[in-house]
Amino acid sequence: MQDGGKGEVLRRLKSVEGHVRGVAKMVEGGDATYADVVQQTNAIFSAIRSINTVLLRDFVEERAQKEGASEEMVKDLMKAIDRVVK
Repeated sequence: MQDGGKGEVLRRLKSVEGHVRGVAKMVEGGDATYADVVQQTNAIFSAIRSINTVLLRDFVEERAQKEGASEEMVKDLMKAIDRVVK
């Protein structure tokens, strides 16, 4: 994993970890509605999907560099990734 991608993934994972703790506190407190908890868990899923996107983009860039892929090919792959993950 490239250093830039690694830092980004770790930052996002720590954010998700904090978010999960916050949702756990909501549930423990007993005053959260089902809708509130579902809304927050959906936000967590979205954050994890974003992490997977960062990982996938980093993987493609790393492999493209190793294989000598053209810049145009890398751009096309990144566009395809963006279309799929949205």
